[in-house]
Formats: sequence, C-alpha cells, structure tokens
Amino acid sequence: MTQAMKFCSHAGCRNLIPLTERYCSKHKHEEVSRVYFHRKHSGGKYEAFYHSTAWKKLSYQYRIAHPMCENCLTHGIIRKVDICDHKIPIKQDWTKRLDYNNLQSLCQYCHNDKTESEQLSKKSN
Repeated sequence: MTQAMKFCSHAGCRNLIPLTERYCSKHKHEEVSRVYFHRKHSGGKYEAFYHSTAWKKLSYQYRIAHPMCENCLTHGIIRKVDICDHKIPIKQDWTKRLDYNNLQSLCQYCHNDKTESEQLSKKSN
C-alpha cells in the first residue's frame, strides 16, 4: 500500500511529500521562517479583520458558492478550495475588504503562488 502524497507548500514546488509534512527537504527551512514572518509582519487591523465575524461569514459563503479553485479551473484542473482570497489585497485597498466581487476561491498551491508573485512585484517596485 502506498502512502498518500501531496505537493510541497512552497510556491511553485512540485515535489511530492507525505500528507503529514508541509515542505519537501529542499524547502524545509521555510517552515520556521514563515511562522516568524507571519507573526512579525501581521497584526493590527489586518489580523483583527481576518478574525472578525463579518469576514468569517463572507468567506464561508463565498467558498460554498465557489467550491473549486478558480485559478485551477481556468486550466481545466479540478481542485477543492482551501482559501477565500482577495483579488486586490486589503493592504492595498482597505475599502474592498468585504467586497464580494473582490474575492476568489483558491487552493493552497495557487494562493501561495499568488502571494509569492505579489511579494516579488512589491520588491521590484
């Protein structure tokens, strides 16, 4: 019997790893750094917003209405939604935080890919 596998959580990495792991051996070091980055840079009104009842209800309703990753579907791949994501990040436009039309359903892989692309474009500007 073979063990169930999934993709490494590093954006763009296609290495298969056991379901109990987050990163492949190449990206294992990111497990610690991502936790530190999140704790260091999140907070204030953004963190409070993602814990709010309004966001939890809206994101739940959107995921129910859009149960498949919208990015994967454009490529003919069917993958369940993991995250309700803002198309325009709330740090960029706070007024769109509860705008239903600013939401998209993404799998973890597509969300990581989008986040990494946003961070790279922010660095290049």
